[in-house]
Amino acid sequence: MALFVVAVPVFLLLSNVRVAAMEPRVYEYSFETYDAPARTGIDRTQLNRAAQDIAHYFRNEEPLLTTRVIIDGDEQALFNPREVQHMRDVKALFRSVFRIHEVAFVYVVAYVATVFLWSREQSMRHLARQTIAAGRAAAGLLAVGAVSVLVGFDNLFRQFHVLSFANDFWLLDARTDHLIQMFPQNFWFDVTLAVGIATIAEGAVLALVGFSYVQWLDYRERHRDERESRSTSAATEAID
Repeated sequence: MALFVVAVPVFLLLSNVRVAAMEPRVYEYSFETYDAPARTGIDRTQLNRAAQDIAHYFRNEEPLLTTRVIIDGDEQALFNPREVQHMRDVKALFRSVFRIHEVAFVYVVAYVATVFLWSREQSMRHLARQTIAAGRAAAGLLAVGAVSVLVGFDNLFRQFHVLSFANDFWLLDARTDHLIQMFPQNFWFDVTLAVGIATIAEGAVLALVGFSYVQWLDYRERHRDERESRSTSAATEAID
């Protein structure tokens, strides 16, 4: 049960991370909000294609990101070698995160299927209560995380990179490197906060569903007891 309560928040959080990593519109949000065309000198159409390339890169087996653009009439690589190596590291990190996401999903499904549906070791009421606990854990932990992001994102952002990468390719120059021009730190603050808020909302919904189911079971049992009590009273009066 403890693993289930842990696996559900992990699954919810990493589901949102996966969507953010794989959805080109998330990257396009940065282009629109932080004026990437002006920062990079690259038109929006080419930047949108680059967003699709990045999302596809995280899905495919290519070792390096090879997006090319036309600048001042010349075709050239969008990202320099340092940026390309950093994206390779990011891809490896995402692959590890996605494996954890998949393991969490498999565990949640297997736990529900074996304990509640196949062997029926516990009742659906127990599942609902465990779902409430898991939803509360997701909402509570991510709420704490969201507050931490709001009050100290700069330090958290730096520490994340220090702990996640074994090199300093992530140290980029906003004056020259397209990657950071396209995706400034404020964009990552927005994405991190959005992922946290989405996970909090999903955890709250999950807890509400579990709570509603328990309330419905209690309501059904009360009415069943009332019907049985009325039937018993009626039978007793008939005998009398």
